[in-house]
Amino acid sequence: MSTSSILKNLNINSFKNKFVIITGASGVLGLSISNFFNKLGANLILIDRSHKKKIKPFMNNKVHYFKTDFTIQKQMENLVRNLNARYSKIDILINNASYTGSDKYWVKKFGKETMDDWDKVFKVSYQAAFYLSQGISNILKNSNGRVINIGSIFGESVPNIKNYKGTKMCSPAAYSISKNSLIHLTKWLAVNMAPKVNVNMISPGGIKRNQAQIFKKKYLHKVPLNRMCSEEDIIGPIIFLSSNLSNYITGHNLIVDGGYSTI
Repeated sequence: MSTSSILKNLNINSFKNKFVIITGASGVLGLSISNFFNKLGANLILIDRSHKKKIKPFMNNKVHYFKTDFTIQKQMENLVRNLNARYSKIDILINNASYTGSDKYWVKKFGKETMDDWDKVFKVSYQAAFYLSQGISNILKNSNGRVINIGSIFGESVPNIKNYKGTKMCSPAAYSISKNSLIHLTKWLAVNMAPKVNVNMISPGGIKRNQAQIFKKKYLHKVPLNRMCSEEDIIGPIIFLSSNLSNYITGHNLIVDGGYSTI
């Protein structure tokens, strides 16, 4: 790629009038991603189980909301049907919806985890990514689109249980294993949606929230950059994988963890 091509692809207007789907759009990370694409002039298709309209169009772009609970198959089917009926162009699909540590009612220690917990986590964090990618695949192909799955470093490694001692926190098995499955799904989709669609994944390290100080201290002991991940740290890689700068990248899992996984 020539210097002029790179500069052209870095143009701030690269996402103007693009149609971007973001799932889990009402969560902290989903909201940050939505705000950023909104300011770049993209048309947003925001999906979440709650119906909180927090994003207002920044330019002349559009913001559409779809209330969908990914644990309910009928709602998933209605969503895909509506997307196909309403849009002839979808450029980027960001599968961000997931059960996380902030969803306190399912974050349980090993002895308390249930099959119902597993079922819900896999439906939201894994199956929905497949069903949505499959359901709008023709629109994505016609748009030479991108799919970006949001994973976790714990999709490739097991959380260190010592980090959680002395806190009320834990990392349920279903979370890590759903994210591990998402890595393989990303590769599978990359092969089966090629050559028209690029499919990649971003696996963040621990995102700074309201974790106990004792947890942060133990966690940071393994982070060369000496800080936890922020939403801004993830948005940069998302923009890269959404742009023409990553035209020759597909099936890749980009780890964004400040070096945590290198030690």
